[in-house]
Amino acid sequence: MNIPIAIKTVFSKKIYLLGFLALVPLIFLFFVYIPVKTIPGNSLNFQLYIFTTRDYVLTTIFSILLSFFLVMQIFVIRNAMDRKSMLTSVTTGGVGGYIATIGAIFGTAACASCLFAILGFLGASTVFTLIQHQWYIVSGAILMLLVSIYFLSKKVNGICESCRIDKRKIK
Repeated sequence: MNIPIAIKTVFSKKIYLLGFLALVPLIFLFFVYIPVKTIPGNSLNFQLYIFTTRDYVLTTIFSILLSFFLVMQIFVIRNAMDRKSMLTSVTTGGVGGYIATIGAIFGTAACASCLFAILGFLGASTVFTLIQHQWYIVSGAILMLLVSIYFLSKKVNGICESCRIDKRKIK
């Protein structure tokens, strides 16, 4: 119940809605660009060609969730009342964003060579193990991002319901 109220609160200001709409395609392109840049000889056309429907769906889900997460994070930071609240928000945001990025890399890796190019420093056996358990990693990353959004939505709702802030004066 917290998330829909937080969505309504955050998107009640047009700047956050516009920011969200601008971030979704940018983050999508970022996730597509990672394998293009890290794999020698790869191009944007080839990367889009080898993407499956599953890759497009996962990348879109991660892009939407991460964009919403970032917009909520900015909302909380701009409306934080004290330094402790701001520091907690930044820490939570960093963890959630990092997890979403790792999950998107695993979710959109179309082949083993993609993961080797990105995670080659881990060694072959580790990369093969990660490929074998790819869906668990992606599911866990989505779940952790949703949990981060849930806790962030509680913070958004707490800011707005607090007697210290008038809901009409939210930045």
